[in-house]
Amino acid sequence: MIEISHRKAALGPASDFSGIAARYDSTRDLPQEYLLAGYVRLVEHGVLPARGVVLDAGCGTGQLSLPLAAQGYEVHGIDIAAEMIAIAQAKVQSGWRADYSVGDVRDIALDTHSIDAIVVSKLFQHVEDWKGACRELIRVARPGACIIQINERGAFGNAVRRYFARRADELGYAGRYLGLNPHGEAELRTHMKGEGCEAIPFDASNLHWTTGISYGEALGRLRDRLYAEFWYLPEAVHRQLIAETSAWVEAQREGRATIDRLTPYLVVEVFRTPR
Repeated sequence: MIEISHRKAALGPASDFSGIAARYDSTRDLPQEYLLAGYVRLVEHGVLPARGVVLDAGCGTGQLSLPLAAQGYEVHGIDIAAEMIAIAQAKVQSGWRADYSVGDVRDIALDTHSIDAIVVSKLFQHVEDWKGACRELIRVARPGACIIQINERGAFGNAVRRYFARRADELGYAGRYLGLNPHGEAELRTHMKGEGCEAIPFDASNLHWTTGISYGEALGRLRDRLYAEFWYLPEAVHRQLIAETSAWVEAQREGRATIDRLTPYLVVEVFRTPR
């Protein structure tokens, strides 16, 4: 079993992905070509500068920002998980202006108004004080710079995980994230508006791809606790759900060999900071 943890500090809890760093990239599918196509559109839309300094907040292994470094941007990435940072930094190629370091999004070691654009992915759901994280991102952004949230919707919604999550709901464990509900777009927009930010409409839903996962692989990822959504379930509850989900998988016609075909797509939310 992979050891899971979260940071408890003066800033409050935040999910720490150190324990799954070695398996993170192999279990998160965000094809580079679709991400790059999204960035091209963001530049054309006037919300991502064609060059400049970009902060990747909660950068993980650098999946979101390394393509920007390859395009000539100066990239700074921060994450509380040292193991994730080490992987990101190891991917930086000669000549790229990219630096990844351990840091907390609620207390960023950067000057006020020093960043030209900020990218995040699945950040606010893993930080209890996500509103404090938003305020800190706004602080380091230059006036009028954009905070760009990019998520791959539908990439993790396979049938096995849906069954597991539904049973968790039924057992009374519906609120499983430390921070913002990942489907809480309206709450995020309301908060950012209150901070003086302007929501910029941007539709990237036609940037989609196909992928697949076997029921056996999906079950294994749940058993190994690779998803922070389920980290805070009591151990006994997690064991019960694994047993029930395993029985459900075996009852399917092709059992663990069943393949679930998925069509993930990009969801991009853009907030322009106060000018």
